Amino acid sequence: MRAACRLSPRWRLCAPLAALGALCALALLAGACGGDGGKPTVSVAAASSLRHVLPPIAEDFERANPSVEVELRFAGSQVLASQIEEGADDDVFISANLLQAARLLDGGFAVRPTLVTGNVLVLAVAEDAPWRTVSDLALADVRIAAATPSAPVGALTAVALGLLPPETAEALRRKIATEDPSVRIVLSRLELDEVDAAFVYASDVVATDGLRAIALPPETPANAYVAVLVEDGDTAAEELLGWLLSVRAQAIFQLYGFLPSTVGVQAR
Repeated sequence: MRAACRLSPRWRLCAPLAALGALCALALLAGACGGDGGKPTVSVAAASSLRHVLPPIAEDFERANPSVEVELRFAGSQVLASQIEEGADDDVFISANLLQAARLLDGGFAVRPTLVTGNVLVLAVAEDAPWRTVSDLALADVRIAAATPSAPVGALTAVALGLLPPETAEALRRKIATEDPSVRIVLSRLELDEVDAAFVYASDVVATDGLRAIALPPETPANAYVAVLVEDGDTAAEELLGWLLSVRAQAIFQLYGFLPSTVGVQAR
């Protein structure tokens, strides 16, 4: 699941959202996890856009905490939230937006929301593609991959399109050939040359060789990645949640193209 990466360019960030800051207070109490007799195991259900960055963070945590083991699984945030509601045995859930985390908090399935990182939406194309701007793609004969509106990246795509000039937005909408439940599937369509461009995150471009990002309107908000503790856990899950905010973990997030947790991001 790990990929080679290169340093990302600077992305223009949006202003902090006061309500999110209040919701994501730094209190890290009550935890998760448990193993059967051996090492305690922390099971983490995480948004698919974290599939490259979480493994090195988890390995770093395990080295610092050799008595604890971390298990990772990845899917669309909305899919994972449904699975937790249905009884999935997870200790920590990391959503690619506030909406799915709030869903579990409101339902009594989770506690302690914590803003751990952020991500910026881009239009990804092949590195040697002739298009340089959103307008270029709007005028070209291309196929574009996007996510379903229920997925965080799909919801953010709808916001970004709404910030474009109406004729440009409509031209791009007509070129959307597929809508998938996770950013991983959206990105794979571009990697397999099924489409010419894809609405994905900046971190996906950083982690994938041969791609280049076309910037969207600077007013497009960044997605907030919110981690919660699933109820009935213990200390190891709480410690992992705290580790996600550590200097070491935050440096890894930024190396893979994510935003630091201290940067204000729009709740989406």
